[in-house]
Amino acid sequence: MSQSFHLYQLQKVDTRLDQIQQRITSILQQIENDSRLKNARDLHNHAAEKLNRIQHELKKIEHDVETRRLKLEQSEANLYSGRIKVPKELQDLQNEVAALKRSIAGLEDQQLEVMIQMEEAKKEYDQLQQTLLQVEAEVAQSHSGLMGEKTRLENDQQRLMIERQAIVSQIQPAMLAEYENLRQIKQGIAVARVEDSSCTACGAGLTPAQCQSARSPSTVFYCPSCGRIIYAG
Repeated sequence: MSQSFHLYQLQKVDTRLDQIQQRITSILQQIENDSRLKNARDLHNHAAEKLNRIQHELKKIEHDVETRRLKLEQSEANLYSGRIKVPKELQDLQNEVAALKRSIAGLEDQQLEVMIQMEEAKKEYDQLQQTLLQVEAEVAQSHSGLMGEKTRLENDQQRLMIERQAIVSQIQPAMLAEYENLRQIKQGIAVARVEDSSCTACGAGLTPAQCQSARSPSTVFYCPSCGRIIYAG
C-alpha cells in the first residue's frame, strides 16, 4: 500500500479520536457544571481553607510560646545564677521575667481558643467532606447515562489507539513527522480525499493531471491550494 493510503487511514483514526476526546470532555464538563456538585465543592473548599488558616495560626502561636519559654529559661537562669550584682540590672531582669510569664500566659489562652476553633473547623470540614462524597455519588447516579456513554467512548478510544499504532508502523518516520506537523497547523486535518476532482478539505478544484498524481502509489501529492496531503483512493 502507498504512504498516502496509510496516511489517510491514520487521518480517519485520528479524526475519530479527536471526536471521542471532544465528547468525553463535553460529558465531564456537563457533570462538573452540575450545581449540586459545584455548591458542595465550594463549601468543602471554603472549609478546607478555613481549617488551613486556623492550623497556620495555631502553629504560629505555638512557635511564639516556645520562643518565649526559651527566653524565659535563659532570663531565669541569669536571674538566679548569682552573677548579676547590680540592683538595677536585677530589677530589670525580674521585670523581664514577669513580662515573659504574662506574655506566655496570654499566648496560652489564645492557643486554647484557637485549638477549640480548630476542633470545630475540623468537624465542619469532615462533615462537608462526607457531604461532598455523597453529592458526587448522587451526581454520578443522575448522570449514569452520560457515564455509560463515557465508558463506551473510552473503550473505543483504547481500541483506536491500538489500531493507530498498527497504522503508524507502516508509515515512514519522515512522512509521519510531516503528517503530525500538518495536523497542528491545519486544524487537525492533514490528509484530504479527492471527490469530484476537488480537495474535500478546502474545495479547490484539481486538474486531471493532479488527480492522477494523487493516485500514484509511489509519491505523496499535496493540494496546491491548502497544502494538505491528497489521497485519491
